[in-house]
Amino acid sequence: MQKLPLEGIRVVDFTNVLVGPHCTQWLAVMGAEVIKIETTMRPDQMRTSFANGKAEPGLNRSATFAGVNYSKKSCTLNMTQPRAVDFAKALVRISDVVAENFGGPVMERWGLGYPELKKIKSDIIMISGSGYGRTGPRKDLPAYASIIDAFSGLSVMNGYIGGAPLKVGSIGWTDMVASQYMVFAVLAAIYHRSQTGVGQYIDHSMAEGSISMLAEAVMGYIMNGRVRGPMGNRDDIMAPHGCYRCKGEDKWVAVAVSSQEEWLALCNAIGKPEWMRREEFSDELSRWKNQEELDKLLAEWTINHDHYEVMERLQKAGVMAGACLDVKELISDPQLKERGYLVEMDRAETGKLRLVSLPCKLSDCPKANYQSPPLIGEHNDYVFGELLGLSKDEIARLKEEQVVC
Repeated sequence: MQKLPLEGIRVVDFTNVLVGPHCTQWLAVMGAEVIKIETTMRPDQMRTSFANGKAEPGLNRSATFAGVNYSKKSCTLNMTQPRAVDFAKALVRISDVVAENFGGPVMERWGLGYPELKKIKSDIIMISGSGYGRTGPRKDLPAYASIIDAFSGLSVMNGYIGGAPLKVGSIGWTDMVASQYMVFAVLAAIYHRSQTGVGQYIDHSMAEGSISMLAEAVMGYIMNGRVRGPMGNRDDIMAPHGCYRCKGEDKWVAVAVSSQEEWLALCNAIGKPEWMRREEFSDELSRWKNQEELDKLLAEWTINHDHYEVMERLQKAGVMAGACLDVKELISDPQLKERGYLVEMDRAETGKLRLVSLPCKLSDCPKANYQSPPLIGEHNDYVFGELLGLSKDEIARLKEEQVVC
């Protein structure tokens, strides 16, 4: 049987909150051994986050933490203690990647900056994730996704025409996108090292990752001085293009018509052939200029139909359409069930969890590495005993001295 792609790679993970942990989680799913360094004295913020407002307090109960930290091992080190730093360095010596996303030069204060890590292990790969990057006038500013949405221009382009800027998504969408860039960079560095024997320092900027998705807007300003604002659900070219209310409480469908052929198919599919004969809807440009009226007419039809029904009818006719699903509908959708996208895991203090999996499948590999999110400090004996060679008595003393806590 083939091994997972990253089996044999060990990651020392100092990341916290969302973007860093989501990156190292995917490395773990692909086979890397990820050792999360944390402490009960100042736990990962996500361990104290209870999104549904119903979970009992406890460092091992947060669903938010579970969602971005499964398949890892947890090791507790009180990094304010010099001996804890020594143990961290010992782990680096037997590892391949170090990941961190602190809001400032925390690793440098601990003596764990990249120049120091290279002295410990010359081919180490280190990735530092931050809001703005580790150089420049904003290098030490901490940031959440909504702050980067604002800085990168996403907020002022998100929302309805004439409305206020809006953050992107209901949770840290920008964090999750940034983590994908981080994974890509780490994999590239691992491959580069396999070819050259040389490690890397990866300086990742969340802001630059977000701006990279706005290439058209940046180019538009550079070339013609146009400052792009919010467009709601509309498109520069397509019409109709938007979300339309359907039958039922807060049910919607997205429709996007990109050609004359699709427009004719739409009219026929919904029984409105008379729309084809209207001059203001006669071609792509005319429809785009008159989309307010077009949106009104289409919404008057969709409001009388179920959102799944609209999707299926239009898709069958060759028109791009998709039901707008809430979370309840999403997790029971047959598409995700067929692909096994939600993975069930047992968790000691909360019971079974269903969590999202890696959104791609490799044909020639075994099932990816999906293990329950770690209890805080769950793998201390493994890390200090098996990896670093300490005896049980020595580990017990470290706990008493609050080096391991």
